[in-house]
Amino acid sequence: MPAITYGSSRATTWPDVQSQAFPWAHAQLVVLAIAAVLAFGFRVNALSTYGLSEDEINKVEAIEQYRSGRFSANAEHPMLMKLAMWASVDLAREWNRVAPPQQAMSLETAIRLPNVLAGTAATLVLFGIADLLFGGTVAAVVSLVWAFDVNAIAINRIGKEDTFLLLFFLLAVLCYERAKRRGIGDPDGAQPWYTLSGAFFGLMLASKYMPHYLGIYALFNVLTDPNPGRNKPDRLRHYAAMAAAFVLANVAILMPETWRYGASYVQGGMLSHHGYLYAGALYVTNIPISPLGVPVTYYIRFFATKVPLVLLAAAVPGVIEMVRRRRERGFVLLRVLVVFMLVPYSLMAAKFMRYTLPLLATLDLIAAVGLVAGTSWLLRKGWLSPMTRVTVSALALGVFVTGLVASRQTSAPFYSVFQNAIGARLAGPGSTFPEETYDYGVREAVATIAAAAEPSAVIVTDANAGVAHYLRSHGRPDISVRALSAEGVPSDSRETWVIVQDEHATFENRLLVNQLRAREQPWAQFRADGALAAQVFRLARR
Repeated sequence: MPAITYGSSRATTWPDVQSQAFPWAHAQLVVLAIAAVLAFGFRVNALSTYGLSEDEINKVEAIEQYRSGRFSANAEHPMLMKLAMWASVDLAREWNRVAPPQQAMSLETAIRLPNVLAGTAATLVLFGIADLLFGGTVAAVVSLVWAFDVNAIAINRIGKEDTFLLLFFLLAVLCYERAKRRGIGDPDGAQPWYTLSGAFFGLMLASKYMPHYLGIYALFNVLTDPNPGRNKPDRLRHYAAMAAAFVLANVAILMPETWRYGASYVQGGMLSHHGYLYAGALYVTNIPISPLGVPVTYYIRFFATKVPLVLLAAAVPGVIEMVRRRRERGFVLLRVLVVFMLVPYSLMAAKFMRYTLPLLATLDLIAAVGLVAGTSWLLRKGWLSPMTRVTVSALALGVFVTGLVASRQTSAPFYSVFQNAIGARLAGPGSTFPEETYDYGVREAVATIAAAAEPSAVIVTDANAGVAHYLRSHGRPDISVRALSAEGVPSDSRETWVIVQDEHATFENRLLVNQLRAREQPWAQFRADGALAAQVFRLARR
């Protein structure tokens, strides 16, 4: 492939820069501000709708360990996001001391707020990347698309590392692309941007151990500019900034306890059960059996059934532009991201919905390009009258905006269970991807059980940490918690409550759950916008 470089006459990858510039510079900033406000509002609204998931409870417990100086807790994940959560929880406590009771911030909100802020910040960074590579019009469109992206909203509202990973990856890309632009005429002046890019890559690794993103972006640069000359980062400064940022934001990596913990985690020493339920079947998720395990069509089905149809439709002309302009830097980046994220992730045995977040950002960029390109194409067609061109373009934009807004509006606040028309026709909510419920119903089930359970009862569940947490908050330390997969139902005479979740279906508990459902009627059931999230069974004393 020929080298793809920035030409001195090119401000973006589009051949006619002015045609793709946003018509009013001040209006561009207004659109960005509106997009950021909307993105924050959608992500923060009713943030405590879901109780804390098992993964989030692990973060809460890690924060408590951090308070006592034990930074090797929850060491399978880096520290950066947990440090942000620690600060958020402490700020929430200070706020709750002075705020009226009705304005108190819940622990659920405090734990998730850093991810909300990171997801909102991604709106601004996506705008910056699109402005550099595709022009101001695409930048304005993608910022609004990201603000309304129902699947991105859902992932940004949970306390997992993927949102931080994406934000710092995008920041690193933005700084690197700015350096490339500056380096055309001033290679020395580009070095601070290259160094800053390295620091953001370090923070990316301090958010989640995903070093292959470095390889993906390096491959992109080799394809687009194999002979950069002096317009490249000073390796010592670039990698020193990366290492320094990584260690400063993740000091636990220097502790021997972290490495011992990590070795045990990788070897499966902390797994008490196995299996992942997808589309009604259980699959093995052990990495060595890749590409077996969860079917390779998992992510394709996710996009086909959970992405708003108007967004998929807008992506079609975007894909066409990716082929037509295949030698231009921005479109090479889109193709590299799609291929080298979608294919390896699809071949891995383990798959999770939250892993789609970088692909969702890429899809939003492709859709924004497609919307701008498609509208421009319609407005240029001489065989249509000027009025017809304007009318058809306005109608297409209206349908797109309406579909995007409706997808968010109809799914709030249960964004994670959103389905498009195809998904709704194929299966009910939560039946294909049980992970959609994110442990919804556990908090509500515990509250119901705590009010009705006899003294010294037992709850059997595979959401052990969440149940134990909410039992403490309801003042029921007398109720014990037992692992469904590892320990099963007790044989003694205590009153027993069983919480069943398809999200936590495993090979170890499948037979017991099937027998329980066949023999007993649920005492209570909890649904997340139609998706069955949790069932409670009450077993009488023997």
